[in-house]
Amino acid sequence: MNWDSKERRKFVRTKFPCEITIHGPQKHIISTHVENLSAGGIRFILEERIEPSSIIDLDLYGITKEPIACKGRVNWVFVKKDPSDEDRTRYDTGVEFSKIKKEDTNEIKKLIVSIASSEK
Repeated sequence: MNWDSKERRKFVRTKFPCEITIHGPQKHIISTHVENLSAGGIRFILEERIEPSSIIDLDLYGITKEPIACKGRVNWVFVKKDPSDEDRTRYDTGVEFSKIKKEDTNEIKKLIVSIASSEK
């Protein structure tokens, strides 16, 4: 699957290397770092595949004092080969938040504005 060159994002994204915990459909916990974050979703790289349309529970660390707990729907997954190890596969995964508190969305928005203004 190739990216369509037309931009369809509803939310501004920023690189923010926070840690997340995923409670996946297989009922075990996966910890990873975020590739990018928006008020509407999150992108991360995993060593295991979570199928598109799966609903997952997420805990996001480093945005607020307490972790943000929310649900998300896996929208897409791209297979990536690890350049340092050709036998190792990674999964670039995009998740749309499906159930998140409004105040947590507002905290994410504030963080993104803060990061964007410091990059100028």
